Parts: sequence; structure tokens; C-alpha cells
Amino acid sequence: MPELECLSEMEVEVLKELGNIGTGHAATSLSKLLDKYIEITVPEVKIVSIADLHGELYNEVVAGVLIALQDLEGNNSGYLYVMVPMKSADKLVAEMYGTEDVDDEMYASAVMEAGNILSSSFCDASADFLDIILLPSPPNYAVDMATAVMDGVVSQMAQKSDNLIIFETKLNSESNIEINLALLPEDDLFSNIMNILEGI
Repeated sequence: MPELECLSEMEVEVLKELGNIGTGHAATSLSKLLDKYIEITVPEVKIVSIADLHGELYNEVVAGVLIALQDLEGNNSGYLYVMVPMKSADKLVAEMYGTEDVDDEMYASAVMEAGNILSSSFCDASADFLDIILLPSPPNYAVDMATAVMDGVVSQMAQKSDNLIIFETKLNSESNIEINLALLPEDDLFSNIMNILEGI
């Protein structure tokens, strides 16, 4: 497998474009969900050593939705992690229900629905860009430190690669709701991304 840290500046720009396409579609879906304009920051692509991952994620509790990505044959293609800081999650849930008076089950349901919408949009747009099929699994929801949620996934991926690609993009609404997305590709998805890069 090619080493991520050796990518050229142009190859990193192509990765940014992949992140831009995926998050752009995700932002459109979130805008429809909230009936508000959604602004996205320019995606930042980070090539992160697994050993240094904890320093790259939120050092705080987030309402997170982890989605496994699969191809048509059911093979694992990687993971997409939707991270919502708790203040933003509170605002997101309140806007979706029109009230702050919700129980824990309603809270979790709202965050999972938003995560599912965002991940589906991101996957559809990214798959079109890569000319592949990406199918998101049902979302796994957790309120925890971002690093704690990632540890189980990363420990599996560490057996195959020393590095990860993180697309760090913020989606902000008029109500200052912040959402970050991180894409962690497995071997097959990584190879498809590298094939795109080799063709530039």
C-alpha cells in the first residue's frame, strides 16, 4: 500500500476535492433537514499517523455517529465518523424537534437521523466521484470522547496501515451548529482513491 505521507501537493488537492464534494452534498442535506442555510469550511486533509490520532480528534465528549462503509459484496470499505460537540448537538436536536424538552431516546434518535442523512449524502457523492459503490451501515450512536469511540476501529485498521486520512470539515448553520466529518478508508477504498490520484 502506498504511504500516505508521501503524497504530493497535487494529490492532496485531489483528496480535498473528494472531501469538498462529499461534504458539499452533506451540507445540502443538512440544510434541507433544518430548513437553514449551511456553510461549510474548505476541507482540510490530514495524513495522520495512527499513533498520533488522539491529538487530531476532539479532546472532549461528542455526540458521535459511526458508520461502517461497505461495497456491493458486503466487504468493509472503511468508516465515516460524524462528530457533533455537545453544545452543537443540543442546538441540532432542539431545531429538529422545535423544542429543547426532549428525552434521551428522542435526543439519540435525532442525532442518528442527522448522522445517517449526512453519511448517506457524503457516501453517494464520494462514490460518484470515485466511480464505486459505497453503502453506509445503520449508524452506531455514542456520547463519549471521540477518541474512545475511534479506538476500537483504529486498532483493527492499524494491522493494515500506519496512517489514516482524515477529512476535517466543519458544517455550520445560522444557529452555529458545528459538525465534523472524518473518513477512514480501508484497503479497497484507499486503493480506489489512489487510482484516482495516479490518473491526475
